[in-house]
Amino acid sequence: MQEVDLLPPINTKVGEIFDISIPSNPSTGYSCLLSEMPSCVYFVDSEYIPDEPIVPGSGGTSKFKFVAVEKGSGKIIFHSVKFSDPLEILEPTVMQQRFVIVE
Repeated sequence: MQEVDLLPPINTKVGEIFDISIPSNPSTGYSCLLSEMPSCVYFVDSEYIPDEPIVPGSGGTSKFKFVAVEKGSGKIIFHSVKFSDPLEILEPTVMQQRFVIVE
């Protein structure tokens, strides 16, 4: 696996909801994909929030929402991927990796 910037761990408690925000720009043809998460958290929702002013080609933020469901820890990994037709994932690269600790 490639090296990614070390970000501080996410410390949370069972039942709490937390977000991870990642700078992204889908207009480049690449998407931010949640590729791995521990069993102590569930994925809830994601949304793309474009930067202001909204103009073609500008970037934004991909926001992912999770809920902590049991005590534990592990990695949440996001990849930058490009999809092709027929559907195939091309050139996956790690965008962000976060360690989560649920108490």
